[in-house]
Amino acid sequence: MSAWTELGDRCWVRRYREWDLNVGLVVGSEGAVVIDTRANADEARELLAEIRELTDVPVRWVVNTHAHFDHTFGNGVFAGAGAVSYAQENAAAALAADGKNTEMVAVDNSFAVAKVIDLGDRRVELLHLGNGHTDGDVVVVVPDVDVFFAGDLIEESAPPSYGDDSYPLEWADTVDRVIGLLSATAKVVPGHGAVVDAEFVRDQAGDLGTVANTISGLHHAGTSLEAALAHTDDWPWPAEHLEHAVRRGYAALGTPRRPTLPILGNS
Repeated sequence: MSAWTELGDRCWVRRYREWDLNVGLVVGSEGAVVIDTRANADEARELLAEIRELTDVPVRWVVNTHAHFDHTFGNGVFAGAGAVSYAQENAAAALAADGKNTEMVAVDNSFAVAKVIDLGDRRVELLHLGNGHTDGDVVVVVPDVDVFFAGDLIEESAPPSYGDDSYPLEWADTVDRVIGLLSATAKVVPGHGAVVDAEFVRDQAGDLGTVANTISGLHHAGTSLEAALAHTDDWPWPAEHLEHAVRRGYAALGTPRRPTLPILGNS
């Protein structure tokens, strides 16, 4: 499971047993960019050594697809090797907060919606298309080979992870924006699991939409949070996996009100 797979010209993914995490590598004439850096310094040093076995092009850039530790806590190793890092501004702020309690190195460059990294003979595009897994999710696009590193907006080896910083009511719309960029032959690298295609992403967007619609429907019907948490029908994934989705959705929608019948006026 841990070996480089070339998805297109000088564009690779490596799937690690630890956390079933995918790491990306894109090489250009002016240097290489690494997409996510693993969960700690030891894992990052292993990654850097494995990059050196593949290419002697210097790693000049690091991109974090979002702020969670399994994707970012190796940043310091790459900073020490001379790479500069990029993350969406909300992810950068979260990492700066984490850095107060860890050896995490602050992100060098943040952006709101889009950023382009010039690798010399090719470019890599960083896009924040909306909230989903977090409020700082980035899709990394390698246009010349039609490859998309989606981070945890897309999951293959497990259901999408709804944490206490997720946006269950917005996630499907964000993935729909990703779908708008995909050709029929696009390769999409999820944060965890096997590389997928546009059809897989469309199917997962449908399931994410089902979660959002079910939460909204329960809330609209006046269902209490406690009853919604106990609801077992209509979900595309096991209900126990969706506790944070329900809690986060209800927090966004506010306290549900019992529906009332209209009062009929006198004729």
